[in-house]
Amino acid sequence: MTDTQRPYDLAALIAEAAKTSPDMRIPVVSNDYVPPPTGFAGARLVGYFELGKHEEEFEGRKRDREKVDLVFELSGPNYEPRKLADADLLVPHRTTVQETLSFDYESMFSKLFAAMNAAHGGTSTHMVQLLGKPFTVEVFHRPSRDGKKVYANLKGPRGYNVKGTTVQNPVTGKAVTLEVAPAITELKAFIWNLANKTMWDSIFIPGEYGERKNDNGEVISPKRSRNVLQERIMRAKNFAEIREFVSGPSVPPGRTLSIEELRLDERAIKQWQDDNWRDLKACIGRAIQETGCEKKPRRSSAGKRRAG
Repeated sequence: MTDTQRPYDLAALIAEAAKTSPDMRIPVVSNDYVPPPTGFAGARLVGYFELGKHEEEFEGRKRDREKVDLVFELSGPNYEPRKLADADLLVPHRTTVQETLSFDYESMFSKLFAAMNAAHGGTSTHMVQLLGKPFTVEVFHRPSRDGKKVYANLKGPRGYNVKGTTVQNPVTGKAVTLEVAPAITELKAFIWNLANKTMWDSIFIPGEYGERKNDNGEVISPKRSRNVLQERIMRAKNFAEIREFVSGPSVPPGRTLSIEELRLDERAIKQWQDDNWRDLKACIGRAIQETGCEKKPRRSSAGKRRAG
């Protein structure tokens, strides 16, 4: 019997395809980032970062909005942490939720907080109280604006599908608690109205991403800092509100600042000094107006000697 006459074994073909072919849940992208697959996962909230006011465009108009990032660490059969080849280190799958920090009843942030809070008794009054708590989430994929990359996100067409870990067994009707792996990522937060130097230093991310080039040697992604949280907070329009509480270089023990970081700190300190000097001059001006005093020209030292 020739190969063309052999019985068609579809089950064997399916098994072989699943074993040897690429995972079709993971799209191919044009950079080194490979997003975790879509589907349901265990998750823990491992980061909560208030980023200040930033300009955005809405319906053709620019406006300022408070921004916040929430970082979730994923776990489960399809979201096992990766082990780096050159180090004995596990790297978990993480995804960042980026929202406007709005407490309006209909805002996405309020709806997300309500769902997460309900999953743990509804007793929390601030999102930061849910750090480290377990959840079940649905992971979606979204393309970048230019369509060249794909990212994992917890927001789907109908918003967020975030729930607790207790579900009902559809067969027995009994409640079952799903296990969520302990977090590998260190829990961190930055709360705007509680900002201080220690909190600021804790969110510093050392190192940088190297530049990437295409086959023609053209730079398609320039070198950039990994310290994205601090740098985004420093770009906030209202950073002056917290500058004095977080000012000064953030240098972990045993590490020195790069030239770029030193310049960044110098700019921040210079801006802080300029703001203080401007406020001081304004206060002096108001005081002069209120007392009716006018600033008199100062005599030169030579004029004083002649008068003597």
